[in-house]
This record gives sequence, C-alpha cells and structure tokens, in this order.
Amino acid sequence: MSAAKPKLLAVDLDGTLVDSAPDIAHCLGLALEAVGLDPPGEARTRTWIGDGIETVIARALAAADADHPGRRAPLDARAAAERQASVLAAFAECYRSNLFVHTVLYPTVEATLDALLARGIRLCCITNKRYAFSEALLRQADLLDRFELVLGGDSLPEKKPSPLPLTTAAQKLGVAPASATLVGDSPQDLRAAHAAGFGFVFAAYGYGKVDAEELGSSPRIERFAEIESLLD
Repeated sequence: MSAAKPKLLAVDLDGTLVDSAPDIAHCLGLALEAVGLDPPGEARTRTWIGDGIETVIARALAAADADHPGRRAPLDARAAAERQASVLAAFAECYRSNLFVHTVLYPTVEATLDALLARGIRLCCITNKRYAFSEALLRQADLLDRFELVLGGDSLPEKKPSPLPLTTAAQKLGVAPASATLVGDSPQDLRAAHAAGFGFVFAAYGYGKVDAEELGSSPRIERFAEIESLLD
C-alpha cells in the first residue's frame, strides 16, 4: 500500500468486489445470438472482462469471426461498426435487467468494507464498467452506501489504465494520491495506480493476470478480507 494506513481506498468492481461474469456472459451470449453468432460461454467471457463492455464485445466478435473464418465474407468497416452497435444495444437491454441475478459478492466483502470504514478509511469505487450499470449493481448488492464516490468507465473522458479516474477521485475527495491505494484485479488497475501515484493491491482471485515483475513489491491478496491484515 502507499501508506501503512491509507486515507482513501479505491476499489475496482468486477473481479474485485463482485463475480459478475455469469450475468455478463448470459447477456453477451444473447446479444451475439441476435446477430447470428454463437454465445462464447462464461469461461471465455471471464478472460475478456476489465476494459469496459465495448471492448468485451469487440473481443467476443473477433473470437466469433476467428472460430468460423469461412462462414461469411469479411465485413467492411461500416458493417462491422453496425454489428458492434447492434450487439451493444442488445447486451445493454438484457443487462439492465440482469445485473445481480447470478452475480455474487466475493466472500466477506460487506464485512470487510464495514471494518475498513470503522477504521476511518474512506472508500470509493473506480471501475471501467459503465456508471449506470455500476451504480445500479452496487445498489442491488447493498454496497452503494459504503462508497463516497463511484466513477464508471464513461464518467470521464478516459478510463483505467489512464490515471484520470484515480486522480479525479483523489481531488474530489481531498486526499493526496500518496495517501490513497487502489485494490484491483487487472493490469489496467495496476498501471492506473502507478501513473496516479496511488499504492496498489492486487486481487489475485479476480479475472485478470498481472506479471510478477510488473507487480513488483505491491501486495497480492487471495481473499478480499486480507486487505485488513495489510493495515496491521
């Protein structure tokens, strides 16, 4: 961490607070079927989460095309953009009603957040998920009131790995970056934290993979509750 006891803990959402892959995979599969493609399944979907739903969909479409290279003629740029827009619209329609159906909190998330608050640590949620989905998911999971601020992937002109969401959060909450730490599960989180001057804790139980050399001396946790022990 950036300090023995950071004043501000920024926390990623998907793969850090919640395992949302089942609901994302369900809606992604329906959206791809709507344009005549096979659903990718949950296992593959997990490997694509982390950069926002637009990138998830782009990766899913690229994989579908690679799986069946001779099924159709290659799309030109306009047709490809129209297909991506159709899949995104179908996904959004489904996901609005399926944010917290099969999604679950990782173990001890609620108790750990409450324990951190009791120790005087301020909390915010910084995610690449769209703000509307993030806010609604946190509300349905009964987590929203723990966070002073929520920033989604579309809240600002740039998202992680840009440092902008973290530096904006620190500025809004009046906390120096050197007194703040980000907990996340992806290289995007790590790079954003380093660029913003935040400390970083790697949630190794999540979706992403971080190279040990890039992680360096930043701590890793196998359970969300382990954050508390890092403060002792």
